[in-house]
Amino acid sequence: MDLEELNAWVRHGMLRAVIEIPAGTVEKRQYDPASGSFPVDLRGGVPRRVAFLPYPANYGFVPGTRMDKDAGGDGDAVDVFVLCTALPSGTVVEVEPIGVIELLDAGERDDKLVALPVDPALRTLEARDLHELPAAARDILVTWLLHYDPEDRAELVAVRGRQEAIDTVTRWQVK
Repeated sequence: MDLEELNAWVRHGMLRAVIEIPAGTVEKRQYDPASGSFPVDLRGGVPRRVAFLPYPANYGFVPGTRMDKDAGGDGDAVDVFVLCTALPSGTVVEVEPIGVIELLDAGERDDKLVALPVDPALRTLEARDLHELPAAARDILVTWLLHYDPEDRAELVAVRGRQEAIDTVTRWQVK
C-alpha cells in the first residue's frame, strides 16, 4: 500500500500523519513509495544529515495532500511536525492539527503543519492551538526550520493557528 495515497482525514478535525524522521535524529529521510521504505535522502549523491540541532519533533507528511507547483507549492505532500516522543519511521499516527508554520523555500510554499497525537498516551503537552504552546516551543520550531538547512534559505511567512492548519490541508488535499 502506498502511504501517500491514504486519506488525509480520519474524521472531522483529525488527520493522519506518516512519520519519516523520528524526533531527535539528524538523518533526513524521505518516503519512497516504490519500495515502501524510508531511505536517507541524498543531495548530490551524499546522504543528507542535519549539521545543526537534531529534529525537534517527529517529522513527516500528511497523506492525500500535494502542494501543487502550479499553485506555488513545492510539489510534495504537506509536511507535519508531530509533537511527542520519538516515533519510528513508517508510523502512521492520528493527529490533531494545532497550527501551521508558513514558509517559502527557494520561492515555493513549504508549509509545516504542527500537530499533536490524538492518543493521550503519546502526548507530551496539551494545546488546541499553536498559540497556546509556550512561546519558547514555537520559537524553537521556527528557529530550527529557518536554520537547519542553510542551502534552502527558508523564509518565514507566518505562524498561524488551528483553523489555518485545517485550511492548509483542505487547500492541498488531492481531489
